Amino acid sequence: MEMGRSRGMRKSILDVAWTPFIEMTTVKAEEAGRRVILVDPRNTSKMCSSCGTLAHKQLSDRTHTCPACGLVMGRDHNAARNILHRGLQSLRL
Repeated sequence: MEMGRSRGMRKSILDVAWTPFIEMTTVKAEEAGRRVILVDPRNTSKMCSSCGTLAHKQLSDRTHTCPACGLVMGRDHNAARNILHRGLQSLRL
């Protein structure tokens, strides 16, 4: 039980740290004439940025390999493309 509380406390601390980070980023973006768009990061590293197929992988897997279309690229690069796509989609709504 103690371990569960400890994990919950760390998660709460991490959650709180996002608020000032987002605020600072938003201010800097506005100063530069830019805009911050928040997107849901869920499955961005698992989803293929080419065809949308979910390719399940371990946290230690650093390469995205799509079983459907064969796309191979770095996991972070794939996630960045998905995040960009979601952000651009939200601008079109």
